[in-house]
Amino acid sequence: MMSNVAVFGCNGYLGQHMVHTLLLQKELAVTGFDLQEAYAGTDYITYRKLDITDVAQVKTLGEDFDTIYYFTGLTGTDISFERYELFVNVNEMGLLHLLQHLRGFSKRPKIVFPSTRLVYKGVADKPLAEDDEKEFKTIYASSKYNGEQYLEMYRNLFGFDYTVFRVCVPYANIVAGALSYGTVGFFLGKAQQGEPISLFGDGELKRTFTHVMDICRQILLVSAMPESNGRVFNIDGETYSLKDVASLIAEKYGVPLQFVPWPPKALQLESGDTIFDGSRIRSLLPQTIKYSLQEWIHA
Repeated sequence: MMSNVAVFGCNGYLGQHMVHTLLLQKELAVTGFDLQEAYAGTDYITYRKLDITDVAQVKTLGEDFDTIYYFTGLTGTDISFERYELFVNVNEMGLLHLLQHLRGFSKRPKIVFPSTRLVYKGVADKPLAEDDEKEFKTIYASSKYNGEQYLEMYRNLFGFDYTVFRVCVPYANIVAGALSYGTVGFFLGKAQQGEPISLFGDGELKRTFTHVMDICRQILLVSAMPESNGRVFNIDGETYSLKDVASLIAEKYGVPLQFVPWPPKALQLESGDTIFDGSRIRSLLPQTIKYSLQEWIHA
């Protein structure tokens, strides 16, 4: 039986990859929603332009979907202070508009929600489990955690199903555009131009890195399990220091590393080591990763 799913924020980096992953499942019909006039990806999907901050537009959604992958959201650290109204409107009010509308449905779709490593208080060399201490240094981080809390409130009072996946550092790009995104994309961009890769401080901060297709696979498979309802999962991956990853890329392209002092604002916003404990997600999906960061860099 064909299942209807929606990807909100389908024109973003994770959104396009989630669409691609879903389309590999032959029994799924995928509809994308975003602000732009057309779908930005290379796959063919049904697409609707929709502004999640406009209540009237949200109310046009019908009871068509079994699952909503809610990838709508603004990302950024210090920029979230300069554009605080927009971050709150999109990341929080937009989600609340959707949840309020879905309350009236006789059959509510499950909500799948990606969150961020930036909700955690980083601890040196310690893998962080989902219930470990939180710390919010940016409006972006608090807006994502608030989204998690709204989902739990609506589950508690109205019986919504949801699953949250916290993402640390994604890498790779198989749908279009640049070779990668974010941290790894920055390193690659510098190296491909023959420029030194710059690192703040000694570069020893640690992160958990996950290939974007492993992220989407974990989200797809685990969110479909009844045991995932009402739960939060760290996306599993491989842990490296930023210096380790930069060194692998620098070696491949023959460029040096450059260590620079921390800018004061960046240092104030830095969370420290963010290493994910992936044991919760592995308890449901033993084989969480198929891609190796080192192999991907050297390919």
